[in-house]
Amino acid sequence: MSNSATARSGVDSPPDTPVTEIVPPAGTWTIATASGFTASGYLPAWATADPSETGVPLDLLQIRLADLNHYALFDGQPMQVRSPGCACAPGRVGESEIFRGSVDCNPYAEDPEPSVPVANIAIIEDFWINGLDPDGVAEIAAKLRAQADRLDHDIRPQLLAARADWAAHHTT
Repeated sequence: MSNSATARSGVDSPPDTPVTEIVPPAGTWTIATASGFTASGYLPAWATADPSETGVPLDLLQIRLADLNHYALFDGQPMQVRSPGCACAPGRVGESEIFRGSVDCNPYAEDPEPSVPVANIAIIEDFWINGLDPDGVAEIAAKLRAQADRLDHDIRPQLLAARADWAAHHTT
């Protein structure tokens, strides 16, 4: 492991403990203007990209700061879906990723937008649940678990019964 990353698998983990997460050290971003003024701030270790740049015209600095976004993407679940907006072809079945998203922080966001890290979840394609705090993420997770239980324990048996009924009484 390089010196630029820290393994975190638990506090004072034994050497043979599997590493569950690699977290690079946090840093600093810097935006230097063409006129010599420099703005800088905290760059979280989880951020995917460093927004640093040089030679920015001073009159654009405020826009660059307002657009500053620290983010980390997370994968969703690939599913076969039928959708008029499906990337495969309109109205056809194709694979889409559901519940993908990102953790985002816009430190210079204007009110009422939060300037602290939040989670944003794409239900599917361009349908999003935005601005979730930790309790909001937990609420979504609980609702998805409840829906999964309902599908498994209620809907699946109903579907099995409906198919058995159909097979017993439907003639082709």
